[in-house]
Amino acid sequence: MFKQQAKELFTQAMVTLWSHKFRSFLTVLGVVIGTATVIGVASLASGLEAGFKEQIEQFGTNVAFVSRWGGGPRHTELTEEERQRKPITLEDAVALSQLPSVVAASPILRPPGMPPAVKFRNNEVRTPQLRGVWSSYASTREVTIASGRFFTEAEDEHRAEVCIIGFDIADKLLSGYEPLDKEILIGNKVFKVIGVLEKSKSPFGGGGPPVDSLIFILYTVMHGMYPMQDDHWVALGAKQGELNKLIDEAKELLRRRRHVPYDKPDSFEINTPSGILESFNKMLLMVSMIVIPIVGVALLVGGIGVMNIMLVSVTERTKEIGVRRAIGARRADIIWQFLLEASTLTGVGGLIGIAFGFLISLLLNVLMPNLPSRVPLIWVAIGFSVSVAIGLIAGIYPAFKASRLDPIEALRYE
Repeated sequence: MFKQQAKELFTQAMVTLWSHKFRSFLTVLGVVIGTATVIGVASLASGLEAGFKEQIEQFGTNVAFVSRWGGGPRHTELTEEERQRKPITLEDAVALSQLPSVVAASPILRPPGMPPAVKFRNNEVRTPQLRGVWSSYASTREVTIASGRFFTEAEDEHRAEVCIIGFDIADKLLSGYEPLDKEILIGNKVFKVIGVLEKSKSPFGGGGPPVDSLIFILYTVMHGMYPMQDDHWVALGAKQGELNKLIDEAKELLRRRRHVPYDKPDSFEINTPSGILESFNKMLLMVSMIVIPIVGVALLVGGIGVMNIMLVSVTERTKEIGVRRAIGARRADIIWQFLLEASTLTGVGGLIGIAFGFLISLLLNVLMPNLPSRVPLIWVAIGFSVSVAIGLIAGIYPAFKASRLDPIEALRYE
């Protein structure tokens, strides 16, 4: 009985809405916009998180990076304490490499200011990500070579002018050529290409530079090019299962070397891939906290529009309500009729918004293929549920107003 009654009420609600198609669409436009925004933002955030996580995982689970200011996404300016921190020196890197829990270590030296342009014949890349490292760097983390090899200890000892280049550098600089053994110009020095990195799976470089734009040269050669640069990063590869122990050892060593009082915070940063991912997720959360109020306003406007149109509907259908009451309809039947109409109205608006959200996700994938976008099903369910809930809330007052109409007065209404 209840099932049949619910079916009849739903059918009647759809007939009523369909008879005023354009008005119904305008009424729920705010719900459509709000739901589409939720789905679009959620799809982008989910895709970004998945891509970032995939790239982070390429570093492995047993690596830590020591630096003066840390890595990963930052949303604040440097504090006064951070600006006064001393650089991480080569001597610090050597000391860290001798820790009991370290299986491999390497300093990472970057050029101060703008990096030098890289040239091959008439081709040029103006903004490479140049890094000077030890030959042991490849043992600290996952370095995937597509072709060629990484540095050897012999090349390290003899300060060989060789390099490993990222996929984009090879594609832009040496397009049409076999990159291995080609000589390229970095600044005013000639380097022989001995390896090409595998193409990155995402647009992120684990919170650092884009992997595809990297150029690795030997630390000693890099230091010769920039003898005044003394601020380093240090990559530390931990023994299996000893990453936390390594971090504790590194903190104790650096606090002692940098003379940090026991009651003062660390004057350096130690980051792990999981820590960088956590920072990225916090940044996404902050973006969500900005977007949610905007979406809330759109949904509120949609709810007000639904309440307004339902009140108009009560006035327009006063005689119909009187007839229904006269032939035996209860107040509860009238209430359910209007609540169902309101929730159906916003539910349809929610479905339209979800469709637009999927369209936004598809457009993002087409226009920005390197920026992954995927629609989480949980947010589809949330978007639809919220849109239906808005209809129920917005329809409460009009429904009760309709149920309280006097049948005799309603039948006289013109």
